[in-house]
Amino acid sequence: MKNTILGSVAAALFLLTSVVQAASETAGSVRYMSGTLVAQKADGTLRVLRPKSEVHPGELLVTGDKSYAQVTMNDGTKMTMRPQSNLKIEAYQFKQETPQADNAVFRLLKGGFRTVTGLIGKRGNPDAYKLRAAGATIGIRGTDFSSRLCASKGCADEEAAAPTPAASRPKAVGRVMRMQGELVAKETGGNIRKLTLGSPVFEGDTLQSNAASYAVVAFRDGGRITLQASSVFQVEAFKYDKAQGQENVALRLIKGGVRVVTGLIGRVNRDNYQFKMSGATIGIRGTGFDAWCNGPCAEGAADFGANPNQPMEGAGVYVWAGEVLLVGPGGSYTVALNQAAIIARETGKPVRILTIPAAVEKNDAPRPDTVPVDIEKLFEEAEASGDAGLYVTVHDGHVILVKGDQQIDLGKGESGFSNEQILARLSTMPGFMQDNKLENLEQNDDSRDDQNGCVIR
Repeated sequence: MKNTILGSVAAALFLLTSVVQAASETAGSVRYMSGTLVAQKADGTLRVLRPKSEVHPGELLVTGDKSYAQVTMNDGTKMTMRPQSNLKIEAYQFKQETPQADNAVFRLLKGGFRTVTGLIGKRGNPDAYKLRAAGATIGIRGTDFSSRLCASKGCADEEAAAPTPAASRPKAVGRVMRMQGELVAKETGGNIRKLTLGSPVFEGDTLQSNAASYAVVAFRDGGRITLQASSVFQVEAFKYDKAQGQENVALRLIKGGVRVVTGLIGRVNRDNYQFKMSGATIGIRGTGFDAWCNGPCAEGAADFGANPNQPMEGAGVYVWAGEVLLVGPGGSYTVALNQAAIIARETGKPVRILTIPAAVEKNDAPRPDTVPVDIEKLFEEAEASGDAGLYVTVHDGHVILVKGDQQIDLGKGESGFSNEQILARLSTMPGFMQDNKLENLEQNDDSRDDQNGCVIR
């Protein structure tokens, strides 16, 4: 009996020691601060922090009026807190040698902050990084985003609320609905961002897939494409606004293959829809087709056509719904249902392929019309009313805002909102989400990593 009691006491002491050690472990340190920053332990004890002060799991970080603070975690995550904010480090574990044991859980109780995530969530367990706020959980996959919890309309109870609305942003013209492997988008300015399921696609984006990848993208007019492996595809122009009567799209296959089903653009005026390859264009007729551009076509050579004995090494098309008009420098040819044609190398004329290549008939990439899409819901946006609740703005990467069994995807430049009644993608970023000082503090550090995305639950 005595040994049993001693054993129980020893076990309790060991457990208590482990808890104390876990609470005392360093999770990160204060990199910069302006004003006041305090840390409150679970027992109510307060510590006044200063630059280089350590922060620990279990502590509640509190900024004062007119105060900003940037905390750098051990995995490289940067959290820049705005005035009058409460952020709790509920759990934190990071060791370089054990990626699978990574764990980081934060809770936003008041105010807001900007986060540039580090290694947790990018290595090992992708669900290891979470931010909780007002019934929502932000599971972080590596991104740069701002979050703010407003207790009143327009965050009017906080002195840092900005009355000026933020600048307008471009709207997504498409979204990734299904994918395998890796896909990136090169923006018109040269920046490259990694795309994940639900990521937005913008006018001017050039999509690139690797050798073991494909992706299905749905567009605002209901059209869809499947970008095949080792392919490059550009959304040169895309205008679709039913209220304004705008309908115009220009797509270009630069390299590889793509499967296309057309949407509403071009149904009335076919000239509003352009599909281009090097030395060839495809005129649509309410259509589903596969197009390819390889060899000389992908290289942009003057001799861009295909050899009839090797039709996949050139520019070609195969029709599986409706018909298309294949146009080359030597003429045009109407390609009917279940037919294929190429641009001939010698003449530049479109010619029919009598024996369809196996690579076309046995295409492993899914036909885009087989992927179900609710277009209205996919691109639905709400005006920013400024109601009390949780606001999220993505500066880079991708997040998914989830409430119950509903979710919306947010990409670079997009904002979302959630409270007890509403889950919505916002048409504009609310002005109170913009804070120049907060942005300057974050951008002063040049050590940012490339970002991938996150999930908000």
